[in-house]
Amino acid sequence: MMARKQAGKWAKYGKRYCGDWEGEAGLKDWVRRVPGDDSKAACRYCICEIRAHHSDLVAHSKTKKHKKHVALLSQPSHNAEKHPFEFDMRHSLQLEKQVSFEAEQDSFDEFKHTEMDESVNVCALKLAAHIACHMSIFTVDHLGCIIGGIAEKDISLHRTKCSTIIRDIIGPTVHTELLRDIGNGYYSLIIDESLDVSSQKQLCLMVRYFSNKLKCIVSSFVGIITLTASDSDLITEALLSFLNENKLNIKKCVGIAADGLSASICGHKNSLLKKFYELNPCGVFIKCICHSLYLCLSRAIDVLPLNLEYMISQTYLWFSHNTFHQKRYSELYAAINVGENALKMLQFTDTRWLSISPCINRILSQYDTLRLHFQSVKDNEKDYSAELLYQMYSEPVNRLYLVFLQPLVQEANRISKLFLLETVNPVKVITELVMFYQILLQRIVKPSAFPTWSSIMNYDLRSKRNYLPLSEVNLGQVFLSELVDAKLPSQIVEVIQMKCRDCVLELVNQIKIRLPPNVHHLESLSTLNPSVVLSPLRPAFLTLSFLSLYRGDHLKLEQQWRNLDTVSWTNTEDSQIEQFWVEVAKHTDEVGDKDFVELGLFALALLTLPFSSAAVEGTVSQMNLIKHKLKNRLQDSLLENILRIRAYMHRNKICCNQFQPSKEMISLFSSEFYAVANSKDNTQGYDDIF
Repeated sequence: MMARKQAGKWAKYGKRYCGDWEGEAGLKDWVRRVPGDDSKAACRYCICEIRAHHSDLVAHSKTKKHKKHVALLSQPSHNAEKHPFEFDMRHSLQLEKQVSFEAEQDSFDEFKHTEMDESVNVCALKLAAHIACHMSIFTVDHLGCIIGGIAEKDISLHRTKCSTIIRDIIGPTVHTELLRDIGNGYYSLIIDESLDVSSQKQLCLMVRYFSNKLKCIVSSFVGIITLTASDSDLITEALLSFLNENKLNIKKCVGIAADGLSASICGHKNSLLKKFYELNPCGVFIKCICHSLYLCLSRAIDVLPLNLEYMISQTYLWFSHNTFHQKRYSELYAAINVGENALKMLQFTDTRWLSISPCINRILSQYDTLRLHFQSVKDNEKDYSAELLYQMYSEPVNRLYLVFLQPLVQEANRISKLFLLETVNPVKVITELVMFYQILLQRIVKPSAFPTWSSIMNYDLRSKRNYLPLSEVNLGQVFLSELVDAKLPSQIVEVIQMKCRDCVLELVNQIKIRLPPNVHHLESLSTLNPSVVLSPLRPAFLTLSFLSLYRGDHLKLEQQWRNLDTVSWTNTEDSQIEQFWVEVAKHTDEVGDKDFVELGLFALALLTLPFSSAAVEGTVSQMNLIKHKLKNRLQDSLLENILRIRAYMHRNKICCNQFQPSKEMISLFSSEFYAVANSKDNTQGYDDIF
């Protein structure tokens, strides 16, 4: 058994028997010293020993067993006239045997009741699942008592037992179910490095796979790896060890997705990615398209004057922590816009992709009112920040730049949201992404420069002979209209147009640098659409770019590819791409053999490739919400199992109110569990609970 942890600042002094307890009301009739052991006290009614803690003695006096024995020994026929110890010795021994037998019988009845009353265990499991999904474990101390009183059941669930249920029963069971669902099939990993509130490095892992149980592709949390350093060798060793422990074959990993920012994960020389290719040459690495678009737009915005980002961020800070400013602005806005309430300013932050888009929309919608507000504060309070912001809002050039950026960031934000979807149609996203790039090119380059689809991404941006003159560059109709209305000098107009053109050019350059590998993968997956594979003009088998990822019999796969159009399929719409390949994998011929199973499973494996790390980013955000400043001692094992329970609810599209404990969970909730829970009660300190 583990060495017992001492909790609390007084623990080092120990606890000893206090003789004053023998004169204290409620204790004096039954508490006695244990000869030779000052760390314990004895109950003469229950014939048992208790820790020499005053709180434990008080708790013992309130138990049903103790009250029953007090009532039994306090009957007139058994009471002495003067002092309880003046009983007849022989009669007292018989009475103690009777009490001991009844105590054993009560203990057996309680154990039998615990074993037989399965409904109480189910209720405790559901309550623990609810706590894991929504609340702090501390709340179960009172919530369990409230629910037990309402349901009229003896539900004894407090934070230690609740933590043990989450960590040792529900979490491991749902994790085993996840691994069983993955089986020996193909999967992809989405990884992200993070630093928790206790400055501990962690690697969060998500798995994306085709679920045989749910008949769809799902992304689910699979585990946390604690890192001692950011060295690529240590990260690789930890990842391989995790995969081996969970019986996930590295050869079955189709691809790895990450944000592409960490050199130890995706560097060119010595990184996790390089070692992954050595172990799995057929694997694919995909940088998150959402991150890539964000970085592209950030580099492009840097071309414009720096005071734009300052103006956006300082406008939010001016109102965020000052109720007086908020009230004053609301009154001004209500006076100008009768019957309307002012919307709050939004925060521009680097931790959220393309957060600048809603910030620009909000500022432009209230631009004139904001300018009046800062003018009023400047005149009445002589505030330098207000004066600086007023000057920025009074400068028409700043508004023109925001009007120019608005449609650009909105379109990038819309495309980014497409990749946040769990199920992505390759044709739709590749079309949207390439069209966005093409529209940007058409703003600054002659359309004749890229007559074909493939020439769009292959266009050499270093060649300036096809660039449009500055006067013909398409900077947006709304922007050009406001530029004319501003009536600025021609020199300033030319400078503004040049900076806007350079912004578009930089955005195109950044997309050209960062996105071609992802575009290539998306183009290869677009071949899997039903409209393509069932078309008479479908690509020849040998021309398929994803064949290098297949390790099986290519001849058999080619035969199945040729025979696809010989069957009348049900799900033939491109929006039903997953359902189509599920139908292909399940199809059986006249003799009952699955004649397309290899092709169907291979196509589903390709569709598990993740083009966004949004899933793992969301999980990291949950980690930071669960383990924060006030709960910085939460153990990794408990945190991991809380996330596993939440992931189980998400992939099954249920919440705690629909959760039903499985037979495996109920079977684990046995007398052995109570023994383990009780031992953890005595051996684990505060740090292991929360």
